[in-house]
Amino acid sequence: MASGLAAHHQLHGVQPVLTVADVASAARYFVDVLGFDLDFLHGEPPVHGRVKTGDGTYGQPIYIHLGLPGDDEIGRQPTGELRIHVGHDADGLCEAYRSRGAEIVEPPTTQPWGLREFVVLEPNGHYLRFCAEA
Repeated sequence: MASGLAAHHQLHGVQPVLTVADVASAARYFVDVLGFDLDFLHGEPPVHGRVKTGDGTYGQPIYIHLGLPGDDEIGRQPTGELRIHVGHDADGLCEAYRSRGAEIVEPPTTQPWGLREFVVLEPNGHYLRFCAEA
């Protein structure tokens, strides 16, 4: 059970922000290649956007914000990765992504901790690790 500040203020949900060179192009990649839905684009040309997948019927919906880099971020390589949970058939999802042009940098592998995982490198340099129960 949550306690302290998290419980008192009802912290819930995480929506990561990925820094991208072109928000519209990044959103198209998430929609066309990875099968997300476009939630919104803001600005003309877009300076911020959000993609989403899921509606809560299985697991929690996923929201990913896409934004232009700040002045102090220009030229820096992204670090870290996003872990995205898959309900079943990680191998099939990997093959679907590969057929749509995704760069698979780690093929599906069963990890010692019991997850079947693969990694996509999206065009802006962010690693997306898809994980399913093995």
